[in-house]
Amino acid sequence: MSITQFTLEEVRCFGERQTLEIRPLTFLVGENSTGKTTALACFHVLVNYLRGRGVDFNEKPSNPHPYSLGTFKDIVRNSNNKEKAFKLGFTSKYANDDIEWTVEFIERQEAVEPSISLVSIVFPNGEVVFKIKDSLEKPFGMESFDSNRHQYHLVCNSNIISQFPLSHILDNLDHLPINLFKEDLQSAMALVKYLKSLTNPIEVMAEPWDLWYNLSILSTSPIRSRPERTYDPMREFNDPEGSDIPLLLMRLDAAQKNEWEGIKKHLVKFGKSSGLFQNIRIKKLGHSLGDPFQLQFKVRGPSSNIMDVGYGVSQILPVLVQVLYPSISRNNKRTYSMPSYALLQQPEVHLHPKAQAEFSSLLAKLANQGNQSFIVETHSDYMIDRARIEIRNGNIKPEDVSLIYFEPKGNIVKVHNIGFDEMANLTNVPNHYRQFFLNESKRLMGFEG
Repeated sequence: MSITQFTLEEVRCFGERQTLEIRPLTFLVGENSTGKTTALACFHVLVNYLRGRGVDFNEKPSNPHPYSLGTFKDIVRNSNNKEKAFKLGFTSKYANDDIEWTVEFIERQEAVEPSISLVSIVFPNGEVVFKIKDSLEKPFGMESFDSNRHQYHLVCNSNIISQFPLSHILDNLDHLPINLFKEDLQSAMALVKYLKSLTNPIEVMAEPWDLWYNLSILSTSPIRSRPERTYDPMREFNDPEGSDIPLLLMRLDAAQKNEWEGIKKHLVKFGKSSGLFQNIRIKKLGHSLGDPFQLQFKVRGPSSNIMDVGYGVSQILPVLVQVLYPSISRNNKRTYSMPSYALLQQPEVHLHPKAQAEFSSLLAKLANQGNQSFIVETHSDYMIDRARIEIRNGNIKPEDVSLIYFEPKGNIVKVHNIGFDEMANLTNVPNHYRQFFLNESKRLMGFEG
């Protein structure tokens, strides 16, 4: 099971419901300030909520990510609608069926950030809806139900829906009816029976909501940390800007040789194909893990400190390690891994076009292997063109690549989902896509003043 669509409604510049087709390799393109980063941030927030990590639209030390969307008023679309709310949703694939997950957010007086008001799960043959109530004395109650149509509308205490993963709640409803649904035991038992009927023992994830138990997500910042001549490993932490990556590499080199050799092999392979570097090594300045160390790269002559090679090396290194390490770690542990999503903001920053294209080839290769998906916000034609070349060469299926164009139309942004055919030609292309580039070409040839 994987995510196939992501929807936004009444979020900032997005008015009516906008649907993004999510594939193993997805590119987000468009002018500045058209909502690409907002879409990435909302995708990250919704995955984290459904995983049971709470709702966090702004970076916090306990949950590091590169987004800061502000308060509810900063996120909801500025409209004349008095009953303001916005919605985020996913469509996931389970046993060839689509399941739609929608979470509605509102503003509550005691909360600065958005609060959940409703969670809806639409199955192929029914739906379960949780309406969130602050004043509800008990954890759950049944508002209405239709067992013939499998329509179940529950009311839920806000503390329950915010503290426990939705998958955990669905898993444990069968333990709750006697204590929590005394006034309507029949409806509760019908709901439990319906949820059990959705289980498919053939699937690796036996229940439709198992996806959220193991799904992992990573977001990188468009601004990466500056390189240092000497690194001083004082503490371990996760950082969207990648300042933790040198420490990770040092620890792998010191204590997990197999993983270090695996990641090093792939880093060097990319370094050579992109022309960025020929080798990488950790130079220790002591004998313990707490002693300082240096990162050194061989470009053309002898190895040099990371400070003394092209700036592009230090800027792409964190992104490279973050996208490569999950597959290296998985291969060494030989355990089943659920799909992971990497949200990459402008990975091409400070890279030569050749390196941009090679990075796109790397993403296509990883996406084609399965269990890793990439959503890339980019302004690089070289990355898009290289992905098309990979399609033509048969290295990734055309249906596994998506190009999403964000078009500004007055005060709102409309999303266009562009696909590819077997020859990597673009399909469903809006007439105005790339109009700026066509106009610039005409001006260069002297056809326009």
